[in-house]
Amino acid sequence: MSLQDTNLLVQMAPIPATFKGTPQDLAAKMIRRMKIVSPSGTNFIFVGDTEPTSNVGPWLKDGTKWYVWEEDIKRYVPLDISDSETHWYFIGNSVPAGSDPSVWLKTTQDASEADPSHGNPISWYVFNGTSWVPYVGIVLSGPTASRPANPVEFQQFYDTDITCLIWFERTQWRTVSGVPGDVKAVMFEILTDALAHNPGWEVVGASNQNFRGRIIMEAAKDSGPSPETVLTTPAGVAVRAAFEVFGETDGVQINGASPVPYPPQFSLWHIVKT
Repeated sequence: MSLQDTNLLVQMAPIPATFKGTPQDLAAKMIRRMKIVSPSGTNFIFVGDTEPTSNVGPWLKDGTKWYVWEEDIKRYVPLDISDSETHWYFIGNSVPAGSDPSVWLKTTQDASEADPSHGNPISWYVFNGTSWVPYVGIVLSGPTASRPANPVEFQQFYDTDITCLIWFERTQWRTVSGVPGDVKAVMFEILTDALAHNPGWEVVGASNQNFRGRIIMEAAKDSGPSPETVLTTPAGVAVRAAFEVFGETDGVQINGASPVPYPPQFSLWHIVKT
């Protein structure tokens, strides 16, 4: 093992003039009176931005990066502390072989030498003592006024004023339930209340007054000059295209002898998911 020069000093107290003994006794006496000292300000760690050209001890670069001297290449290399690192969680697609730590981030693939990436994250899992179970987070909640001021796309929030789970999608808050084009009837006396409780929905006919105040019937064919879908209907039932409006001039005869009595009616707001 080669030794490195340092600026350390060896001090030894005087040996008594009355000393008598063998050479070995003299060596032992000298060792007991010696101590290693260093000049004031001696530092066994090199701190700086420029790599030293010789082994001057551990090197701290930029105040955050540790390097050690590699004798084979006569240069400093990054310090490998992997054996001392705490393993906080597993990450990958395969079920962990162990359960310590008890947290696992499942991803779409396992990292390999050919492809060191883990793909996309799927879910967090926690080991409950028997098996790995998915972690289900609890979303933020509160009144409408407490909705996040700067939400990110698909951030969820449970609005306690409207008792509904919503998320921020396509630049505005919308209900998590429903897809664009869904239509539902809601029991609110005031339209503004119906829309306030269903963010991301609008009243049917908001942009086309011809749809307003009508009974919604099932379409039997596609709308347009060349329908792709045409459904067969029973005899006497007209094949109506999607978005076709009708009934303005139709009359209904009401009498007790009719085999198909005119049903009593009840009006509700119809809204559509946008």
